[in-house]
Amino acid sequence: MDLKPGKLILFFGLFCFAISLLLIYVLFFVLKEYENGGLLSVILMFIAFLSIGLYLTIHYYKYRIIIGDKSMIIKNEIGTKKEIYWTDIDKVDYNKTFNMIVVLSNKKKKWISPIYGHFIDFVDSEKYSEKLKKMIK
Repeated sequence: MDLKPGKLILFFGLFCFAISLLLIYVLFFVLKEYENGGLLSVILMFIAFLSIGLYLTIHYYKYRIIIGDKSMIIKNEIGTKKEIYWTDIDKVDYNKTFNMIVVLSNKKKKWISPIYGHFIDFVDSEKYSEKLKKMIK
């Protein structure tokens, strides 16, 4: 079973690309005064929207959580894979500060967004922390 990002992430990434194209138009055709920080603010907004759009689009196409019988494989945006065996999971916790699910396996932490929280259905419920049990309820 594959868990992948929803279409909303792709649409938001494409929306950020569209805004960055609009900022290019503003930079070359609308902006007449380059003083008072106008040029710098448009360039910084262009870089911000372009990088957000690029990250979200790559996240949509590359990020996967593959659930198998013996393990789950997490593929991130840059192509690295992390395999976590179900028997090696020590604890599944929830970090409220970062709003992330933390899987502790072999004394290593793997942070997973709650968007992909379906994977916890495959983990033994005895390994849930109290914070996670409160979040699930």
